[in-house]
Amino acid sequence: MKRDDVITDKGIGSLPRILDTINCFRRKHNTWPTRLLIDKEMTQALQQDNLTLTGWQALAKELDIKHSVHGTVIAEDDNGNSYEYEANHLTPEDMSNSADYWIWGCEVWPKSV
Repeated sequence: MKRDDVITDKGIGSLPRILDTINCFRRKHNTWPTRLLIDKEMTQALQQDNLTLTGWQALAKELDIKHSVHGTVIAEDDNGNSYEYEANHLTPEDMSNSADYWIWGCEVWPKSV
């Protein structure tokens, strides 16, 4: 997949917060999360404005997306591990530890120049 297959021309919206949360979860727990807790409005904005249908389907394939929080993003796994978004802006060590490569197989954000 290529970045243009994932992101619409309207921009990335909340996607940086989601990817940062997943990347920080991976760094902290050395595994990928299985669930993503976001609010319903964020889901709607991602689906309507930011992610293509293909991009959304790939995200939903990797993570069970729940609407049980408001105003935050939380990544969890089935072992009780969790990480709540804290604006750490973590840069993954390499592609194999990068949420965008894990989900879509390409760099989505930040876009390399």
